[in-house]
Amino acid sequence: MTSPARIVALATIFVALASMSCSTSIRLLPPAGVTELRARAELGIAGAQFNLGVMYANGRGVLQDDFEAVHWYRRAADQGLAGAQFNLGVMYAEGRGVPQDDAEAARWYRLAAEQGYPREP
Repeated sequence: MTSPARIVALATIFVALASMSCSTSIRLLPPAGVTELRARAELGIAGAQFNLGVMYANGRGVLQDDFEAVHWYRRAADQGLAGAQFNLGVMYAEGRGVPQDDAEAARWYRLAAEQGYPREP
């Protein structure tokens, strides 16, 4: 029989894992998963576009490619996805896949912040 304390501990672990960044779970995608994610991104699904951007930015499941990361972040950001707006701001701030541009970084950070995106640059 499982104790209530063990159930609470397992539930806490489950919630922590479920709330982790998408980039963490992307490492677990098999090649077919990457293909399906790309198909969803190409259909215009903002969450898939964001996840594909994370994959390219970090080289998870695909070869690391900042230009591709920017492409997918921008597609999701243009649809108003705050996480993608923030990450696109990071790319501009660091000059990854785009020319370094603090004003453009600030613009994307501002758009994300206006939606209550909780992270600060």
